[in-house]
Amino acid sequence: MDTADTTNTVDSGWEEVERMAMAMSAEDAQIANQYPTPDTIECWKKLFRYSHMEAVRLIGDQRGDVTRERISDDHWALIKDEKEALGYDREAYEHSLQLPKVFKGQSATIPTASVDGGLMLLFRLGGLLDTPEKVKQIAGLDGVPVVKGGMSEMGMVQFCVVDKETQKKLEEWLVQRAVLQT
Repeated sequence: MDTADTTNTVDSGWEEVERMAMAMSAEDAQIANQYPTPDTIECWKKLFRYSHMEAVRLIGDQRGDVTRERISDDHWALIKDEKEALGYDREAYEHSLQLPKVFKGQSATIPTASVDGGLMLLFRLGGLLDTPEKVKQIAGLDGVPVVKGGMSEMGMVQFCVVDKETQKKLEEWLVQRAVLQT
């Protein structure tokens, strides 16, 4: 490794430390260990169609994640009026940008016994993907996907089973929603 590589590595390391330090001092990080206010919970339920428990957990997860990307103050100043008119505060808007990550975090890829060595995706129905009919519509499926009941950290939930192609379409839709929010 030459001197330039070492310098770039050190610089990027310091940038990451600085970003995390700023994240830890952000307003939402300061209240990460507090239970969200009823207004905040209701906002997330309305915007993202989360259950009460989902909203509480995801708000806490987001507030406590000092590694997540945050928008700049300048970015927020540019879009604040428009987003607030739609019901978003900065915290909810930043969450909307993380929807693809939330989807992946609530999913599991499982190998199938098919000849082609296929894979299927099992994901928890909820939020913007709250019904198998919604999944069918978004992915352009001919039929409603299989739904199985199961347990999660929040109790009984429904899991949707889809193939890799449908997974790709759902992820693209979530990314598109995030892009349209910006």
